[in-house]
Amino acid sequence: MDPVTTFDVAQIFFGESEWVFLLEITFRVLVIYCFALVFLRAGGKKARKQMTPVEMLLIVALGSAVGDVMFYPTVALLYAALIIVTIVTLQFGTSRLKLKWRFFEKFVNSRPNLLVKQGEVIHKALEAECITQAELESELRINGVRNIGQVEYAYIELDGNISVFKYKDGDEKTGKEIMPIPDVDQFMRV
Repeated sequence: MDPVTTFDVAQIFFGESEWVFLLEITFRVLVIYCFALVFLRAGGKKARKQMTPVEMLLIVALGSAVGDVMFYPTVALLYAALIIVTIVTLQFGTSRLKLKWRFFEKFVNSRPNLLVKQGEVIHKALEAECITQAELESELRINGVRNIGQVEYAYIELDGNISVFKYKDGDEKTGKEIMPIPDVDQFMRV
């Protein structure tokens, strides 16, 4: 391992590589950004709760670029700055493309998915979103639901949150009770 020279200003800011390496960095960021975006999108809404795939990718990519330059003495500040500029430019471009082309917006963000319709759970939708019945019931309880028959519609949104639209009082359907009972469901009592 080569010794590291401390406070070599040229190395700190520009590194030791040829200038063509800057083009390689930009290309690497572009490839990894696209690759990661596809896999974050495929990971499903629940996996990235409260973030779109692009937002999650932005946080991960920027965190890595900023972290590497702080920890590794061989990573030049210019490299990190170029990565940050490229990522922010890709983020801006992705946002513009989502506004311009609806199919691109659907690809990047997916779409909401209906989980409960008129008091009935749509099990195919749960399976598609990798949500268990228990997880759905937990989310419904958080939204003040005691019985699935109270729910007219429930959607999993782009950010992984579940929107619940209840029937008006008196219009509820007969449905499954989802309130756990301490002695029966064997959960900890305080």
